[in-house]
Amino acid sequence: MSVYAFGPFHLDADRLILLEGAEPVSIGPKVVETLLALVERAGDVVTKAAMLDRIWPEGFVEEANLAQNIYVLRKILRDRWDAGAIETIPRRGYRFRAAVTVSEGLAPAAARAAGNRSWVPAGYAVVAALLVAVLAAGGTAFALRAQRTQTSAPQLSASGARLYAIGHYYWNQRTAAGVARSVEYFKRVIASDPRAAKGHAALASAYAIMGDYRYGNLPAKIYFSRAKAEARVALSLDPASGQAYGALAVVAMNLDRSREAAADLARAIALDPTDASSHEWQGIAMLERGELDGALRELRTAADLDPLSVSTTAWLSGAAYLARHYDDAIAYGRQTLDLDPGRTDVWQSIGLAYEAQGSYGRAVDAFERYAASCADCRADADALLAAVYAREREYAKARRVLAVAQSHAHVVQPDDLALALAAVGERRGALSWLRRMPNAFLRMQIANDSRFDALRGSLGYGGRPANRPA
Repeated sequence: MSVYAFGPFHLDADRLILLEGAEPVSIGPKVVETLLALVERAGDVVTKAAMLDRIWPEGFVEEANLAQNIYVLRKILRDRWDAGAIETIPRRGYRFRAAVTVSEGLAPAAARAAGNRSWVPAGYAVVAALLVAVLAAGGTAFALRAQRTQTSAPQLSASGARLYAIGHYYWNQRTAAGVARSVEYFKRVIASDPRAAKGHAALASAYAIMGDYRYGNLPAKIYFSRAKAEARVALSLDPASGQAYGALAVVAMNLDRSREAAADLARAIALDPTDASSHEWQGIAMLERGELDGALRELRTAADLDPLSVSTTAWLSGAAYLARHYDDAIAYGRQTLDLDPGRTDVWQSIGLAYEAQGSYGRAVDAFERYAASCADCRADADALLAAVYAREREYAKARRVLAVAQSHAHVVQPDDLALALAAVGERRGALSWLRRMPNAFLRMQIANDSRFDALRGSLGYGGRPANRPA
């Protein structure tokens, strides 16, 4: 029995279990197989083709699955071990560059359990059974769902699980093209396993995002109607589908049914505490209410459960900025861009964090990158740039870009335009634009966004803003 040791870890090759010290690390077997393929040939380049053939010998898998597994492994190793163990070799594959030792025998946890059965945690047998179940289902890069796997509802087949993993990858991108592709994959999941609730719940989530982001050619209400219909099918197949309740919560939030949304989210998380999307939506709801500590907690939980969620890291960047954790805002923003270089809206929170730190040159660079990312982004970026130039006392430049923003005001965020006007001394115009914002959201922004510090008194909001360091 081969056991590979590196850093604080032991990798049991036969049992496909990764341990940190004597504690199992909860990751899917396909992710462990990915790590094994690398550590077995530590120091050598392992091509992507060789890894795909080894890890998915049944075929029918996209390279995105491999990239997903590598990302999860890097996050796990980085969080527990300060070493860049996995190196990307452009256009070829990957290399494990840390020192590895090989021994024959039981890994520490297994040896300890064999000598002292009383050590085994109460849930260890369940975890072992889950590893087998996930392997049979094709594996995922997400945390093991111990309680949900106990359900008697039909589960996905191996082919359905693969289709689901690919669909989830595209859904996580939250782009119009990505979500549209996820819809098609989730439909294929349903065709493969029509009696499994997971496919219907996933399709409900995809339709909910189509409506929420106003994607597609149909009115949002059509997508919300489809989301509700698929969620109801999922719940008829499995009344304990937390994912289905999460999709219903998104629909309720969009229809301004806050109590219904809160109830659905609470039920979703209670039924499945490891559903990352429900924690993300809970975090967004708390953020909009100005509950920044709770929002960060929920969003971080979502990111831990699903490290590849572009949407979660983007929301974390914005939430960290509002909570005045500026280094975190920048780090989360850059992580988002690492996951998806096309998610350029995070250049806003990166730039605002640099601006708040007084790094005006970096703020300007971030806002210029945002400006270049889409046709309508230029005007909003100019509003952001105007405020920075005014802080640097470059008033002529500030007024020049502000004029561009004002001439395209229909595509500029009202708060950005208001703050730019305030920065050049036009407070009356600033107040006029602020009145166009929804009152609840405006109150949250004023209470937490550092850009409002100079305006807070004149707006009737005195005292130290929430979450601001004393």
